[in-house]
Amino acid sequence: MFVFVPCDRFSNTRIVVHLQDALESGCTTCLVRTVDTDVLVILIGKYHFLASKYPSADIWVAFGSGKNFLFLHINAICSTLGKEKSTALPVFHSFTGCDTTSSFFGKGKKSVWEAWGAYTEVTDAFNFIVEHPHAQITVDCQEFQMLERFTVVIYDKNSPLVSVNEARKELFCQKNRTMENIPPTQQPCCSTPSVQCTRLASGQPVTRPNNRHQLLKAGVWDTGCRNKVLGSCLELAACGSKGCK
Repeated sequence: MFVFVPCDRFSNTRIVVHLQDALESGCTTCLVRTVDTDVLVILIGKYHFLASKYPSADIWVAFGSGKNFLFLHINAICSTLGKEKSTALPVFHSFTGCDTTSSFFGKGKKSVWEAWGAYTEVTDAFNFIVEHPHAQITVDCQEFQMLERFTVVIYDKNSPLVSVNEARKELFCQKNRTMENIPPTQQPCCSTPSVQCTRLASGQPVTRPNNRHQLLKAGVWDTGCRNKVLGSCLELAACGSKGCK
């Protein structure tokens, strides 16, 4: 059975439906053709669910193009990762940057994967989101604290801190990190990424905030504060000379 995935982010999560239909119809070996990493991650995340219903399922992915083309065996990948990590992978991928969520500045998949290995406890938080896609994650809940701790580890694997705000202060003041190399504040962490994670894991269509109004609703853009900062900077920069206005 061959399944082709269109280049449309809204169709990515539907691939499991087509795959399950093929397995239900009696197919055992299925090949999915895609160039989208999101599709590969979703298939890995849903493999154990499919394998529990169709034990003889043999799922392959024809991934990439040109010199980077290769065949990937989903069964073998999931066997190596284990059930817990395979199931958690879609939320991990969404939280650290995918087609519909921004990645952490300067942090690619290799570095965040190493952070996951250094702080494996966050797997429980990822799987909680998979199992409860509509649950409200608040700042005080255990899952959010795990995600916050994971964000700290992404930027400093040796840090014992749990709060990203405290980590920002320490890295900036004591370790001379630049603003680009410290974690985001807690407010953005508790808005857009967690919402997009739940949608990706549950198969809901996801959206990217692409203008100021959407960002305002998401709570990650404060124009009032921004204007005050800009005003303060202008006051500090102005010296009263003819060339400085």
